[in-house]
This record gives sequence, structure tokens and C-alpha cells, in this order.
Amino acid sequence: MKKLSLAVFTVIVIAAIYYMTSGSTQLVSQIKVEVDSELASLQTQGFSLKGREVSEKKEHFVISFDEPDKIAAYLTKKGSKMSPEDAKILQGLEVGVDINYLSDTYSGVSFDLYPLALPESLTSAATTPEDKRMLQQLEKMLKKKTFLVHCDINKLGTGFKGYMKDIDETITDDNITMQIKLSKLTFTGDIKEDAISSMKQTLKSLSMTVPDTLDLSLDGLNSTYTVTGDSAYDYTTEYSIERIKMQQKDAILLNIQDFEALADSGVKNTLLYSHLKTKTKRIEISQKNEKIVLDTLHFDMKADKLDVNALEALGKVDPDNEQEVNTALQALVSKGMQLEIPEFSIANIEAIGNKMEGFQLDLFVEIDKSLNIASLQQNPMLALNAFTANINLSLSEALFAVIAQQPQAVMAMMLFHPKDVNGKKVYKFELKDGKFTVNGSPVM
Repeated sequence: MKKLSLAVFTVIVIAAIYYMTSGSTQLVSQIKVEVDSELASLQTQGFSLKGREVSEKKEHFVISFDEPDKIAAYLTKKGSKMSPEDAKILQGLEVGVDINYLSDTYSGVSFDLYPLALPESLTSAATTPEDKRMLQQLEKMLKKKTFLVHCDINKLGTGFKGYMKDIDETITDDNITMQIKLSKLTFTGDIKEDAISSMKQTLKSLSMTVPDTLDLSLDGLNSTYTVTGDSAYDYTTEYSIERIKMQQKDAILLNIQDFEALADSGVKNTLLYSHLKTKTKRIEISQKNEKIVLDTLHFDMKADKLDVNALEALGKVDPDNEQEVNTALQALVSKGMQLEIPEFSIANIEAIGNKMEGFQLDLFVEIDKSLNIASLQQNPMLALNAFTANINLSLSEALFAVIAQQPQAVMAMMLFHPKDVNGKKVYKFELKDGKFTVNGSPVM
């Protein structure tokens, strides 16, 4: 839905931000000219238009998603990155758009966006009687405009705001009833140089419930997205979620509390860098009579020197064509690559009735541009010289003791002996010049 919303935002925003001058009649006329131009352009980019109705200050039309390759290229160019595979899933989707010009003191253009027909990937998958009944209920929801998104663009063309209509629907099939609820999804954004430059989104709650069987819920989502450059890869984004819960009858299967994420990426000289940093206050996992609690998780990952052109080419190759895949992979490593995990840690762990301190890990891997993908596949040992890696792992003594009791870990514990450092069990793994060592002792 996010990609779909951004796609239509692009069409309407570009049309609305021009010629924001005084004079209601003249202004509407000028905006309509731009809307006509953008809709004409849209029909050359894999979309088709039908059912257009135009009045003095209102319009209605239906956009159909027809040609996935063209659509993917168009949306990516407009800053909403989409792969051809994702676009193919949307083929056949029809979206209704209602436009109002100068509807209030804030808005230059307002529009409602709502799906009218499901994509072929969904309708063709409904082969059983149960699937077909479910499909019929979804189609009834579409007729009620259940999944409607509203957006207002201000008269100066410098910002927008909107919301998704609250959802409270019940789907039934035989003896199964499913309740879907969405509450208070809102968004605001800024427009700069004829494009969306930033966006904020909040969601109070989203849930799917099968009474007396299963309850899935997400509460308190906040996110921001900011464009930082010219390419689709130049951005920063932040997310926070108060809680994600999956509950079966009276047992909580998964409970995630206070999740935060910060990500940024950018392109310099056709090379992509990316950074992801997350923090989770608490995760509870329950299975049968066992319960695992993970307290204060940190995960920090960086990737650098990724060739953008090669990365995009890799996304377009046929995965069943080994030669094409290998050629794309070879191009991807042609500049060398770096992967770093500055921190992956869990402060405390509760498992098997024990409460203990957790672990901390950091990692750095560099792939030299000399790596030959064909040689790597034929004999991985011959390609080790192209890899440099350092891994540092520190475990609490209690956690080490629990792991040592597991049959799967016995052999590794016999081969690799830790160092005792400040009450911790410490490992230092190093791969350099084709040689692998653990705490300074050669392994191969």
C-alpha cells in the first residue's frame, strides 16, 4: 500500500504544485492542465486510464496497472523504488481516484484513492471453494471503499497531509471468523523541487483476530522518511513500534516491545553504502511449556562499496539462468565489498528456567575485487584469499555453560577453546591471506 500510495502521490503532486497563484477559477484551470498532462504521461508508463469524469472542481477516473516492467521503471524513477517482480504482483489492479480542487482553506488539490479490482495474482490464486468465498468477501469490501486513502496538498504546493480510513471488518468462512481492524493511520509530508522530500506516518493499531484461536496485533507505529539525494537510494528513515504481539488462546507466542530502527543509505560515484541500526527493549518467545526472554537487543549493520548498476542488474536476471546470475554477481564484486556489524548484542537472556547475561558480537568482512565467482563455486577454498574477516564474540559464563550442554555444540566446543577475559568467554575469529585462526591458533 505504501508503494501504491506514493505512486499516486507522485502523479497528483507533480500536477498540483505548479502555478499556485491567486484566483480560484484560474488556479483550478491551470491545475487541470497539469493533471491532463501527467495523466497522458502516465498512460505511456504501463498504466491505462478509464471512466474519466470531469466537472468544474471535481474529477473521477480509474487507473489500471497493466505493464509491470514499465511501471517498475517509472515508479523507481519517481523515487518509489519497485522491482519488476513487485510490479507483476500488482498487474490487473484497478484503483479509483476522486479529485477535488480547492476543497477547503488548506487544500489546493484533495484526492481519495481506493482499490476497485484485485490484481490477477490474487484472483488467479483462488482455486478452492474456500478461496473463492474469501475472494467474494474481499470484493464486497472493495465496493464499500474499505481501503480508502485520503490526501490533501496545500495551495503553495509545499506539503501534504492525509489518512487511511479506519477499518473494522469481519470475514467469515464456514465456522471461522476473522476480524481485521486498523485505527488512526495518518501521514504528513513536505514537497521540494516538484517531488516528495519527506514523509511522517503514525498508526495507532492494526490487528487480525480469529476469536478463541489467534490474535495478531501491532500498536504504536511511528515512521519518518527523508530524501537526501537524487537517486532512489539516497534517504534516511526511522521507525518505532510500541508492541508486536502474536497470541494463541491464552498463550503469548511472541511479544516484542519497544522496537526502534534507524536506516540511511546513499550513492557516491555509483557505489552504494547502507546503514541499519536497531534496538529492541524486550522479546518474549513461547513454545509449549518453554519460554525465552531476550532483554535489550542491539543490532548495527553497515554495507559499503556496492555497485548500484550491478545491484540493479542482479535484480533483473532470471534466477534460473546460472550464467546470467554469475555474470551479475561478478560485476557486483568488481569494486570490492565491505560488510560490518559493529554490534550485535543481547544484554540478558532467560531460558530453560535460567536468567543470565547475554553476549556481544562484532564482525567485519571485506571482499576483494579479485574474487572470481566461478572459482568460488568450483572450489571455495581457492577463493579464500579474496576474503578478509574478523569476528569478536564475548559470552557470559552462564550462557556459555548452557550452550556447551547442547549436543549440536559439543564438537565446536572441543575444537575451539575460548579465552577467559574479565569473567567472559571470548573468541576472536580471523580470516586473512587464506588462513583461518581462532584466538590466534591456526585452524587451516
